[in-house]
Amino acid sequence: MDRFTAWEAADGVTWITWAELKAVDWNEPAERPDGRLHQYRQTADGLRLTGKAGWCPRFAQAVGLPESAMGQPQEWPEGSEWLIDGILYRAETMRRREAVTEDGEWKPVWTVMEALASTHGDDNVRLVVWFDS
Repeated sequence: MDRFTAWEAADGVTWITWAELKAVDWNEPAERPDGRLHQYRQTADGLRLTGKAGWCPRFAQAVGLPESAMGQPQEWPEGSEWLIDGILYRAETMRRREAVTEDGEWKPVWTVMEALASTHGDDNVRLVVWFDS
């Protein structure tokens, strides 16, 4: 870990090549439901996602979660639903494409990697990241 001294709080580093990113199954589900309950409101066109929350005081009170549970991860079975004050709370398992959307904040990174790979080859372009505390 001495090589991370210059990065101060870096705990580790990893990378992925453009070839590996191209091979990702973006429809693969997560191993368990999202720890944040997905919140929906009914509209004329059906349910509309309005947010996700790891802790919602209104929900916690309605289902009897004690305040001491605030900030503690909660796990709910896939598909569990609660309708509270017009808001539908649902436990859902996300897919990779929902966590990293095609047109989201990573799009500029993918665009640059793809351009570099067209010149240098898919296996010769990699995204390197490091983790901090």
